[in-house]
Amino acid sequence: MDNILKNKIHSFETEWIVYILILLTLVLRLAIYYTTSIFSFSDYGSYISVIERISSGDKVLLQNGNCLFAISYMGYFAKYILGSPDYFYLFNCIAGTLSSLIIYYILKNTFHSLLAGLLFVFISMIYTEFLTFSAVFYTPVIMILLLSIFVILLSSYYNNIKPLPVALSIMGLIAIFLTTFFFKPELLFFPIFLIVFSLFFVRKDKIFMFRSLVLAFVLFTSQILFNNLHIITQPYKNVVSSQFVFFGHTNYGGDGGEGDFVYSENESRYNRSLEEWCTKNGITKPSTIEINRFQRDEVLKFITKTPLAWLKLQGTKFFRTFGVVPETTSFKILYTGLLKGNLWLTSIVVVVPVALVILMFICIFNLGSIRKLLKPSTIQHIKATPHTADSIQDTGRSEHFFYVYFLLFFYYLIASIFFGQYQERYRLPIMVVFIIPILSYFVATFDKKNFFSKVSLSIKIGVIMLFLVIWMLQVNRTISNVARLDNFRESIKVTK
Repeated sequence: MDNILKNKIHSFETEWIVYILILLTLVLRLAIYYTTSIFSFSDYGSYISVIERISSGDKVLLQNGNCLFAISYMGYFAKYILGSPDYFYLFNCIAGTLSSLIIYYILKNTFHSLLAGLLFVFISMIYTEFLTFSAVFYTPVIMILLLSIFVILLSSYYNNIKPLPVALSIMGLIAIFLTTFFFKPELLFFPIFLIVFSLFFVRKDKIFMFRSLVLAFVLFTSQILFNNLHIITQPYKNVVSSQFVFFGHTNYGGDGGEGDFVYSENESRYNRSLEEWCTKNGITKPSTIEINRFQRDEVLKFITKTPLAWLKLQGTKFFRTFGVVPETTSFKILYTGLLKGNLWLTSIVVVVPVALVILMFICIFNLGSIRKLLKPSTIQHIKATPHTADSIQDTGRSEHFFYVYFLLFFYYLIASIFFGQYQERYRLPIMVVFIIPILSYFVATFDKKNFFSKVSLSIKIGVIMLFLVIWMLQVNRTISNVARLDNFRESIKVTK
Protein backbone atom coordinates (compact mmCIF):
# COMPACT_ATOMS: atom_id res chain seq x y z
CA MET A 1 0.00 0.00 0.00
CA ASP A 2 2.86 2.37 0.86
CA ASN A 3 4.54 1.60 -2.49
CA ILE A 4 1.33 2.39 -4.38
CA LEU A 5 1.01 5.70 -2.51
CA LYS A 6 4.66 6.56 -3.22
CA ASN A 7 4.23 5.73 -6.90
CA LYS A 8 1.19 8.01 -7.10
CA ILE A 9 3.08 10.85 -5.43
CA HIS A 10 6.05 10.41 -7.78
CA SER A 11 3.70 10.22 -10.79
CA PHE A 12 2.01 13.45 -9.64
CA GLU A 13 5.42 15.15 -9.31
CA THR A 14 6.53 13.92 -12.73
CA GLU A 15 3.34 15.22 -14.34
CA TRP A 16 3.96 18.64 -12.82
CA ILE A 17 7.44 18.60 -14.43
CA VAL A 18 5.78 17.75 -17.75
CA TYR A 19 3.32 20.65 -17.49
CA ILE A 20 6.13 23.06 -16.60
CA LEU A 21 8.12 21.90 -19.66
CA ILE A 22 5.01 22.26 -21.84
CA LEU A 23 4.61 25.84 -20.59
CA LEU A 24 8.30 26.54 -21.29
CA THR A 25 7.77 25.21 -24.82
CA LEU A 26 5.01 27.76 -25.36
CA VAL A 27 7.24 30.53 -23.97
CA LEU A 28 10.06 29.52 -26.37
CA ARG A 29 7.68 29.58 -29.33
CA LEU A 30 6.46 33.05 -28.39
CA ALA A 31 10.03 34.28 -27.83
CA ILE A 32 11.05 33.09 -31.31
CA TYR A 33 8.00 34.74 -32.86
CA TYR A 34 8.32 38.08 -31.10
CA THR A 35 12.06 38.40 -31.81
CA THR A 36 11.86 37.73 -35.55
CA SER A 37 11.00 40.33 -38.15
CA ILE A 38 11.01 38.15 -41.26
CA PHE A 39 7.62 36.80 -42.30
CA SER A 40 7.51 37.01 -46.10
CA PHE A 41 9.14 33.90 -47.58
CA SER A 42 9.05 33.14 -51.30
CA ASP A 43 7.37 29.77 -50.63
CA TYR A 44 4.59 31.25 -48.48
CA GLY A 45 4.28 34.83 -49.77
CA SER A 46 1.23 34.03 -51.88
CA TYR A 47 -0.75 32.98 -48.77
CA ILE A 48 0.01 36.29 -47.04
CA SER A 49 -0.83 38.35 -50.14
CA VAL A 50 -4.24 36.64 -50.41
CA ILE A 51 -5.13 38.08 -46.97
CA GLU A 52 -5.09 41.55 -48.50
CA ARG A 53 -7.08 40.39 -51.52
CA ILE A 54 -9.78 38.98 -49.22
CA SER A 55 -9.89 42.26 -47.26
CA SER A 56 -10.33 44.26 -50.50
CA GLY A 57 -13.40 42.19 -51.40
CA ASP A 58 -11.88 39.80 -53.96
CA LYS A 59 -13.56 36.43 -54.25
CA VAL A 60 -10.69 34.11 -53.36
CA LEU A 61 -11.54 30.44 -53.85
CA LEU A 62 -10.20 27.93 -51.35
CA GLN A 63 -8.06 26.20 -53.98
CA ASN A 64 -6.26 27.59 -56.99
CA GLY A 65 -3.72 25.39 -58.72
CA ASN A 66 -1.58 23.74 -56.05
CA CYS A 67 -2.45 26.27 -53.34
CA LEU A 68 -5.04 25.86 -50.57
CA PHE A 69 -6.09 29.20 -49.08
CA ALA A 70 -7.93 28.17 -45.91
CA ILE A 71 -4.89 29.40 -44.00
CA SER A 72 -5.25 32.81 -45.69
CA TYR A 73 -8.83 33.07 -44.44
CA MET A 74 -7.50 32.29 -40.95
CA GLY A 75 -4.95 35.07 -41.39
CA TYR A 76 -7.70 37.45 -42.57
CA PHE A 77 -9.82 36.59 -39.53
CA ALA A 78 -6.87 37.27 -37.21
CA LYS A 79 -5.81 40.51 -38.87
CA TYR A 80 -9.11 42.15 -39.80
CA ILE A 81 -11.71 40.60 -37.49
CA LEU A 82 -9.67 40.16 -34.30
CA GLY A 83 -7.50 43.17 -35.08
CA SER A 84 -3.93 41.83 -35.41
CA PRO A 85 -2.01 39.14 -37.36
CA ASP A 86 -0.37 38.28 -34.03
CA TYR A 87 -3.46 36.24 -33.20
CA PHE A 88 -2.71 33.80 -36.02
CA TYR A 89 0.84 33.24 -34.81
CA LEU A 90 -0.37 32.97 -31.22
CA PHE A 91 -2.77 30.24 -32.41
CA ASN A 92 0.15 28.55 -34.21
CA CYS A 93 2.20 28.62 -30.99
CA ILE A 94 -0.68 27.11 -29.01
CA ALA A 95 -1.27 24.49 -31.75
CA GLY A 96 2.33 23.29 -31.55
CA THR A 97 2.20 23.18 -27.75
CA LEU A 98 -1.09 21.25 -27.79
CA SER A 99 0.46 18.73 -30.19
CA SER A 100 3.21 18.01 -27.66
CA LEU A 101 0.62 17.64 -24.91
CA ILE A 102 -1.49 15.21 -26.97
CA ILE A 103 1.48 13.02 -27.87
CA TYR A 104 2.51 13.04 -24.22
CA TYR A 105 -0.92 11.61 -23.35
CA ILE A 106 -0.55 8.98 -26.08
CA LEU A 107 2.78 7.85 -24.62
CA LYS A 108 1.42 7.92 -21.09
CA ASN A 109 -1.94 6.21 -21.68
CA THR A 110 -1.39 4.04 -24.77
CA PHE A 111 2.32 3.20 -24.56
CA HIS A 112 1.80 3.15 -20.76
CA SER A 113 5.03 4.95 -19.96
CA LEU A 114 5.05 8.23 -18.10
CA LEU A 115 8.83 8.35 -18.46
CA ALA A 116 8.54 8.12 -22.26
CA GLY A 117 6.03 10.98 -22.16
CA LEU A 118 8.37 13.11 -20.07
CA LEU A 119 11.30 12.39 -22.40
CA PHE A 120 9.21 13.25 -25.44
CA VAL A 121 8.19 16.63 -24.01
CA PHE A 122 11.83 17.44 -23.21
CA ILE A 123 13.20 16.39 -26.62
CA SER A 124 10.41 18.15 -28.53
CA MET A 125 11.18 21.28 -26.49
CA ILE A 126 14.72 21.38 -27.94
CA TYR A 127 13.67 20.35 -31.46
CA THR A 128 14.26 23.79 -32.95
CA GLU A 129 12.47 23.38 -36.29
CA PHE A 130 9.22 22.46 -34.57
CA LEU A 131 9.42 25.51 -32.31
CA THR A 132 10.39 27.86 -35.11
CA PHE A 133 7.59 26.97 -37.53
CA SER A 134 5.04 28.52 -35.18
CA ALA A 135 6.42 31.86 -36.44
CA VAL A 136 5.80 30.95 -40.09
CA PHE A 137 2.59 31.65 -42.02
CA TYR A 138 2.23 28.11 -43.28
CA THR A 139 0.52 24.81 -42.43
CA PRO A 140 3.05 22.33 -40.88
CA VAL A 141 2.25 23.09 -37.22
CA ILE A 142 -1.51 22.99 -37.85
CA MET A 143 -1.09 19.68 -39.70
CA ILE A 144 0.95 18.22 -36.84
CA LEU A 145 -1.84 19.15 -34.42
CA LEU A 146 -4.43 17.48 -36.68
CA LEU A 147 -2.21 14.41 -37.12
CA SER A 148 -1.64 14.06 -33.36
CA ILE A 149 -5.43 14.25 -32.79
CA PHE A 150 -5.89 11.69 -35.58
CA VAL A 151 -3.46 9.33 -33.81
CA ILE A 152 -5.13 9.62 -30.41
CA LEU A 153 -8.52 8.98 -32.06
CA LEU A 154 -7.04 5.88 -33.74
CA SER A 155 -6.00 4.72 -30.27
CA SER A 156 -9.54 5.23 -29.00
CA TYR A 157 -11.05 3.43 -32.00
CA TYR A 158 -8.85 0.33 -31.74
CA ASN A 159 -8.80 0.13 -27.93
CA ASN A 160 -12.58 0.19 -27.46
CA ILE A 161 -15.33 -2.32 -28.20
CA LYS A 162 -18.34 -0.47 -26.79
CA PRO A 163 -20.51 0.95 -29.60
CA LEU A 164 -20.67 4.56 -28.34
CA PRO A 165 -16.88 5.15 -27.92
CA VAL A 166 -16.25 3.43 -31.27
CA ALA A 167 -18.89 5.56 -33.02
CA LEU A 168 -17.55 8.77 -31.47
CA SER A 169 -14.00 7.79 -32.47
CA ILE A 170 -15.07 7.18 -36.08
CA MET A 171 -16.88 10.53 -36.24
CA GLY A 172 -13.79 12.25 -34.83
CA LEU A 173 -11.51 10.49 -37.32
CA ILE A 174 -13.75 11.53 -40.22
CA ALA A 175 -13.82 15.15 -39.00
CA ILE A 176 -10.02 15.38 -38.64
CA PHE A 177 -9.39 13.46 -41.87
CA LEU A 178 -11.58 15.88 -43.86
CA THR A 179 -10.22 18.95 -42.08
CA THR A 180 -6.69 18.10 -43.26
CA PHE A 181 -7.82 18.63 -46.87
CA PHE A 182 -8.26 22.36 -46.17
CA PHE A 183 -4.53 22.69 -45.40
CA LYS A 184 -2.55 19.85 -47.02
CA PRO A 185 -3.87 16.50 -48.30
CA GLU A 186 -1.20 14.50 -46.46
CA LEU A 187 -3.59 11.66 -45.55
CA LEU A 188 -5.05 11.37 -49.06
CA PHE A 189 -3.81 7.82 -49.75
CA PHE A 190 -3.80 6.49 -46.19
CA PRO A 191 -7.15 4.60 -46.53
CA ILE A 192 -5.66 2.68 -49.49
CA PHE A 193 -2.56 1.79 -47.45
CA LEU A 194 -4.83 0.67 -44.60
CA ILE A 195 -6.89 -1.58 -46.88
CA VAL A 196 -3.82 -3.28 -48.36
CA PHE A 197 -2.19 -3.65 -44.92
CA SER A 198 -5.30 -5.13 -43.31
CA LEU A 199 -5.53 -7.86 -45.96
CA PHE A 200 -2.29 -9.35 -44.64
CA PHE A 201 -4.26 -10.23 -41.49
CA VAL A 202 -6.98 -12.20 -43.28
CA ARG A 203 -5.91 -15.38 -41.46
CA LYS A 204 -3.83 -14.03 -38.59
CA ASP A 205 -6.31 -11.56 -37.06
CA LYS A 206 -9.75 -11.24 -38.65
CA ILE A 207 -10.96 -8.79 -35.99
CA PHE A 208 -8.18 -6.35 -36.84
CA MET A 209 -8.76 -6.84 -40.56
CA PHE A 210 -12.50 -6.18 -40.22
CA ARG A 211 -12.09 -3.06 -38.06
CA SER A 212 -9.41 -1.67 -40.35
CA LEU A 213 -11.47 -2.29 -43.48
CA VAL A 214 -14.46 -0.58 -41.83
CA LEU A 215 -12.32 2.44 -40.94
CA ALA A 216 -10.72 2.60 -44.40
CA PHE A 217 -14.14 2.33 -46.08
CA VAL A 218 -15.61 5.06 -43.88
CA LEU A 219 -12.69 7.44 -44.52
CA PHE A 220 -12.67 6.71 -48.25
CA THR A 221 -16.44 7.18 -48.55
CA SER A 222 -16.35 10.43 -46.55
CA GLN A 223 -13.64 11.73 -48.87
CA ILE A 224 -15.72 10.96 -51.98
CA LEU A 225 -18.81 12.66 -50.48
CA PHE A 226 -16.69 15.62 -49.40
CA ASN A 227 -15.29 16.06 -52.91
CA ASN A 228 -18.76 15.78 -54.49
CA LEU A 229 -20.11 18.51 -52.22
CA HIS A 230 -17.47 20.92 -53.62
CA ILE A 231 -16.82 22.46 -50.21
CA ILE A 232 -13.28 23.34 -51.28
CA THR A 233 -14.12 25.76 -54.09
CA GLN A 234 -11.80 26.15 -57.06
CA PRO A 235 -11.82 27.72 -60.54
CA TYR A 236 -13.67 25.89 -63.30
CA LYS A 237 -11.43 23.20 -64.81
CA ASN A 238 -8.74 23.98 -62.24
CA VAL A 239 -5.46 22.43 -63.40
CA VAL A 240 -2.98 21.37 -60.74
CA SER A 241 0.62 21.59 -61.90
CA SER A 242 2.66 18.37 -61.77
CA GLN A 243 5.86 20.23 -60.83
CA PHE A 244 5.95 18.64 -57.36
CA VAL A 245 6.03 15.09 -58.75
CA PHE A 246 8.16 16.09 -61.73
CA PHE A 247 11.07 17.47 -59.70
CA GLY A 248 10.85 14.54 -57.30
CA HIS A 249 11.20 11.90 -60.00
CA THR A 250 13.61 13.40 -62.55
CA ASN A 251 17.17 14.71 -62.27
CA TYR A 252 16.32 18.31 -63.20
CA GLY A 253 15.97 19.62 -59.63
CA GLY A 254 19.17 21.22 -58.31
CA ASP A 255 21.50 18.67 -56.75
CA GLY A 256 18.77 16.03 -56.87
CA GLY A 257 15.05 16.10 -56.12
CA GLU A 258 14.92 19.82 -55.27
CA GLY A 259 11.84 21.85 -56.23
CA ASP A 260 13.62 24.12 -58.70
CA PHE A 261 16.24 23.93 -61.44
CA VAL A 262 18.77 25.87 -59.28
CA TYR A 263 21.46 25.54 -61.96
CA SER A 264 21.10 27.17 -65.40
CA GLU A 265 22.30 24.02 -67.17
CA ASN A 266 19.33 22.08 -65.73
CA GLU A 267 16.88 24.71 -66.96
CA SER A 268 18.51 24.78 -70.42
CA ARG A 269 18.29 20.98 -70.65
CA TYR A 270 14.62 21.15 -69.62
CA ASN A 271 13.79 23.81 -72.20
CA ARG A 272 15.48 21.80 -74.97
CA SER A 273 13.54 18.66 -74.02
CA LEU A 274 10.25 20.60 -73.85
CA GLU A 275 10.90 22.20 -77.25
CA GLU A 276 11.62 18.79 -78.82
CA TRP A 277 8.48 17.32 -77.22
CA CYS A 278 6.31 20.20 -78.49
CA THR A 279 7.73 19.88 -82.02
CA LYS A 280 7.08 16.13 -82.00
CA ASN A 281 3.47 16.64 -80.85
CA GLY A 282 2.72 19.68 -83.04
CA ILE A 283 2.30 22.12 -80.14
CA THR A 284 3.34 25.75 -80.55
CA LYS A 285 2.38 27.24 -77.20
CA PRO A 286 1.99 24.56 -74.48
CA SER A 287 -0.72 25.02 -71.84
CA THR A 288 -0.44 23.81 -68.24
CA ILE A 289 -2.23 20.57 -69.22
CA GLU A 290 0.28 19.94 -72.02
CA ILE A 291 3.25 20.80 -69.80
CA ASN A 292 1.88 18.28 -67.30
CA ARG A 293 1.81 15.68 -70.07
CA PHE A 294 5.39 16.48 -71.02
CA GLN A 295 6.54 16.26 -67.41
CA ARG A 296 4.70 12.95 -66.97
CA ASP A 297 6.53 11.58 -70.03
CA GLU A 298 9.86 12.79 -68.62
CA VAL A 299 9.16 11.04 -65.30
CA LEU A 300 8.23 7.78 -67.03
CA LYS A 301 11.29 8.01 -69.28
CA PHE A 302 13.61 8.62 -66.33
CA ILE A 303 12.17 5.72 -64.30
CA THR A 304 12.03 3.17 -67.13
CA LYS A 305 15.27 4.03 -68.95
CA THR A 306 17.45 4.75 -65.92
CA PRO A 307 15.86 2.88 -62.95
CA LEU A 308 19.11 2.82 -60.95
CA ALA A 309 19.48 6.59 -61.32
CA TRP A 310 15.87 6.98 -60.15
CA LEU A 311 16.53 4.79 -57.09
CA LYS A 312 19.68 6.80 -56.36
CA LEU A 313 17.60 9.99 -56.55
CA GLN A 314 15.13 8.62 -53.98
CA GLY A 315 18.05 7.70 -51.72
CA THR A 316 19.43 11.23 -52.11
CA LYS A 317 16.05 12.67 -51.09
CA PHE A 318 15.88 10.36 -48.06
CA PHE A 319 19.32 11.33 -46.76
CA ARG A 320 18.65 15.01 -47.42
CA THR A 321 15.30 14.83 -45.63
CA PHE A 322 17.15 13.39 -42.64
CA GLY A 323 20.32 15.33 -43.30
CA VAL A 324 22.35 18.03 -41.59
CA VAL A 325 22.05 20.94 -44.00
CA PRO A 326 20.11 23.58 -41.99
CA GLU A 327 16.40 23.78 -42.82
CA THR A 328 16.06 27.06 -44.70
CA THR A 329 13.01 28.62 -43.06
CA SER A 330 14.03 27.77 -39.49
CA PHE A 331 17.50 29.12 -40.18
CA LYS A 332 16.20 32.44 -41.51
CA ILE A 333 13.77 32.90 -38.61
CA LEU A 334 16.45 32.37 -35.95
CA TYR A 335 19.26 34.09 -37.86
CA THR A 336 17.28 37.30 -38.30
CA GLY A 337 15.69 37.16 -34.85
CA LEU A 338 16.59 35.40 -31.63
CA LEU A 339 20.21 34.58 -32.60
CA LYS A 340 20.91 38.04 -34.07
CA GLY A 341 22.85 37.19 -37.24
CA ASN A 342 25.20 34.59 -35.75
CA LEU A 343 25.74 32.28 -38.74
CA TRP A 344 27.47 29.35 -37.08
CA LEU A 345 25.43 29.40 -33.87
CA THR A 346 22.21 29.42 -35.91
CA SER A 347 23.42 26.48 -38.01
CA ILE A 348 24.29 24.49 -34.87
CA VAL A 349 21.00 25.29 -33.13
CA VAL A 350 18.99 24.17 -36.18
CA VAL A 351 21.05 21.10 -37.11
CA VAL A 352 22.22 19.54 -33.82
CA PRO A 353 18.74 18.55 -32.48
CA VAL A 354 17.92 16.77 -35.76
CA ALA A 355 21.27 14.96 -35.89
CA LEU A 356 21.12 13.92 -32.21
CA VAL A 357 17.57 12.57 -32.47
CA ILE A 358 18.40 10.51 -35.57
CA LEU A 359 21.66 9.15 -34.13
CA MET A 360 20.00 8.30 -30.81
CA PHE A 361 17.08 6.64 -32.62
CA ILE A 362 19.51 4.38 -34.49
CA CYS A 363 21.70 3.77 -31.44
CA ILE A 364 18.91 2.85 -28.99
CA PHE A 365 16.62 1.16 -31.55
CA ASN A 366 15.09 -1.87 -29.86
CA LEU A 367 13.23 -4.35 -32.01
CA GLY A 368 12.25 -6.25 -28.86
CA SER A 369 10.29 -3.26 -27.54
CA ILE A 370 8.38 -3.02 -30.82
CA ARG A 371 7.62 -6.74 -30.77
CA LYS A 372 6.21 -6.42 -27.26
CA LEU A 373 3.91 -3.61 -28.39
CA LEU A 374 2.71 -5.78 -31.28
CA LYS A 375 2.35 -8.94 -29.21
CA PRO A 376 -1.27 -10.20 -29.42
CA SER A 377 -3.71 -9.74 -26.54
CA THR A 378 -1.42 -7.88 -24.19
CA ILE A 379 0.79 -4.84 -23.82
CA GLN A 380 4.16 -5.66 -22.35
CA HIS A 381 5.33 -2.74 -20.28
CA ILE A 382 7.94 -1.71 -17.77
CA LYS A 383 7.44 -2.87 -14.22
CA ALA A 384 5.55 -0.16 -12.32
CA THR A 385 7.94 2.61 -11.32
CA PRO A 386 7.49 6.26 -10.43
CA HIS A 387 7.65 6.95 -14.18
CA THR A 388 5.08 4.47 -15.43
CA ALA A 389 1.37 3.97 -15.16
CA ASP A 390 0.24 2.37 -11.91
CA SER A 391 -1.96 -0.20 -13.59
CA ILE A 392 -2.98 -1.25 -17.05
CA GLN A 393 -6.38 -2.36 -18.20
CA ASP A 394 -5.68 -5.07 -20.76
CA THR A 395 -8.38 -5.08 -23.42
CA GLY A 396 -6.78 -7.77 -25.55
CA ARG A 397 -6.86 -5.42 -28.56
CA SER A 398 -4.21 -2.82 -27.76
CA GLU A 399 -1.72 -4.20 -30.29
CA HIS A 400 -4.14 -3.25 -33.08
CA PHE A 401 -3.47 0.44 -32.52
CA PHE A 402 0.28 -0.11 -32.76
CA TYR A 403 -0.12 -1.96 -36.06
CA VAL A 404 -1.81 1.13 -37.50
CA TYR A 405 0.54 3.58 -35.76
CA PHE A 406 3.58 1.96 -37.36
CA LEU A 407 1.72 1.75 -40.69
CA LEU A 408 1.06 5.50 -40.45
CA PHE A 409 4.76 6.04 -39.70
CA PHE A 410 5.69 4.05 -42.82
CA TYR A 411 3.07 5.95 -44.84
CA TYR A 412 4.52 9.33 -43.84
CA LEU A 413 8.04 8.16 -44.69
CA ILE A 414 6.86 7.10 -48.14
CA ALA A 415 4.78 10.26 -48.63
CA SER A 416 7.49 12.70 -47.57
CA ILE A 417 10.26 11.11 -49.64
CA PHE A 418 8.76 9.32 -52.64
CA PHE A 419 5.55 11.18 -53.46
CA GLY A 420 7.28 14.30 -54.72
CA GLN A 421 10.26 16.60 -54.48
CA TYR A 422 12.56 16.97 -51.50
CA GLN A 423 11.67 19.66 -48.94
CA GLU A 424 13.22 19.72 -45.47
CA ARG A 425 10.04 20.85 -43.74
CA TYR A 426 8.34 17.54 -44.60
CA ARG A 427 10.33 15.78 -41.88
CA LEU A 428 8.50 17.79 -39.19
CA PRO A 429 5.48 15.46 -38.74
CA ILE A 430 7.70 12.37 -38.98
CA MET A 431 10.02 13.66 -36.28
CA VAL A 432 7.34 15.00 -33.93
CA VAL A 433 4.63 12.33 -34.20
CA PHE A 434 6.75 9.23 -34.79
CA ILE A 435 10.55 9.34 -34.43
CA ILE A 436 10.79 11.35 -31.18
CA PRO A 437 7.93 9.46 -29.43
CA ILE A 438 9.38 6.06 -30.42
CA LEU A 439 12.87 7.20 -29.39
CA SER A 440 11.46 8.27 -26.03
CA TYR A 441 9.84 4.85 -25.61
CA PHE A 442 13.12 3.10 -26.52
CA VAL A 443 14.92 5.09 -23.82
CA ALA A 444 12.17 4.35 -21.28
CA THR A 445 12.35 0.61 -22.06
CA PHE A 446 16.14 0.48 -22.43
CA ASP A 447 17.35 -3.11 -22.58
CA LYS A 448 21.03 -3.44 -21.71
CA LYS A 449 21.20 -7.01 -23.01
CA ASN A 450 19.76 -6.07 -26.39
CA PHE A 451 21.88 -2.93 -26.62
CA PHE A 452 25.18 -4.80 -26.08
CA SER A 453 24.28 -7.67 -28.42
CA LYS A 454 27.14 -8.07 -30.91
CA VAL A 455 24.83 -8.39 -33.90
CA SER A 456 22.72 -5.41 -32.85
CA LEU A 457 25.76 -3.21 -32.13
CA SER A 458 27.43 -4.14 -35.42
CA ILE A 459 24.36 -3.21 -37.46
CA LYS A 460 23.83 0.05 -35.55
CA ILE A 461 27.48 1.10 -35.88
CA GLY A 462 27.31 0.38 -39.61
CA VAL A 463 24.15 2.46 -40.08
CA ILE A 464 25.52 5.32 -37.95
CA MET A 465 28.77 5.35 -39.94
CA LEU A 466 26.77 5.48 -43.19
CA PHE A 467 24.79 8.49 -41.93
CA LEU A 468 27.91 10.26 -40.67
CA VAL A 469 29.78 9.79 -43.97
CA ILE A 470 26.80 11.06 -45.99
CA TRP A 471 26.33 13.99 -43.61
CA MET A 472 30.00 14.99 -43.96
CA LEU A 473 29.64 14.87 -47.76
CA GLN A 474 26.51 17.04 -47.49
CA VAL A 475 28.35 19.63 -45.37
CA ASN A 476 31.35 19.62 -47.70
CA ARG A 477 29.15 20.06 -50.77
CA THR A 478 27.22 22.90 -49.11
CA ILE A 479 30.30 24.80 -47.95
CA SER A 480 32.20 24.33 -51.23
CA ASN A 481 29.29 25.55 -53.39
CA VAL A 482 30.09 29.27 -53.18
CA ALA A 483 27.42 30.36 -55.66
CA ARG A 484 24.61 28.71 -53.69
CA LEU A 485 25.90 30.11 -50.41
CA ASP A 486 25.98 33.61 -51.88
CA ASN A 487 22.44 33.21 -53.22
CA PHE A 488 21.27 32.02 -49.82
CA ARG A 489 22.86 35.01 -48.04
CA GLU A 490 21.18 37.34 -50.53
CA SER A 491 17.81 35.73 -49.85
CA ILE A 492 17.95 36.64 -46.14
CA LYS A 493 16.20 40.01 -46.15
CA VAL A 494 14.76 41.38 -42.95
CA THR A 495 11.26 42.77 -43.47
CA LYS A 496 9.22 44.68 -40.92
